[in-house]
Amino acid sequence: MSRPLCARCTAPALLVVRYPHTWRNSSGAPVDGLRESVLCGSCDADDPAAEGLLALLTEDGAPPARLVDLVGDWLTAVRHRTPDHTDLAAEEARWRAGDL
Repeated sequence: MSRPLCARCTAPALLVVRYPHTWRNSSGAPVDGLRESVLCGSCDADDPAAEGLLALLTEDGAPPARLVDLVGDWLTAVRHRTPDHTDLAAEEARWRAGDL
């Protein structure tokens, strides 16, 4: 089975985590759904929140018991991040122009 790809660079993802996420729509009503966070060895190499988890997942051998703690720490950092609106607008413009 192939690994999912990173949406940012299309390299194979090291880890994909889906978790419950709630947001409010334009009328203020809560919307329940799922959010997905992807750990990529290339894109997240400079992210301090991913440092320990990347080191663990790229080492040879069986993952130690700290895996659960490292995933939890990483998710605590990434689950509250929001998209950069400038990057999002640029990506939308590329999509509308047929470049994606």
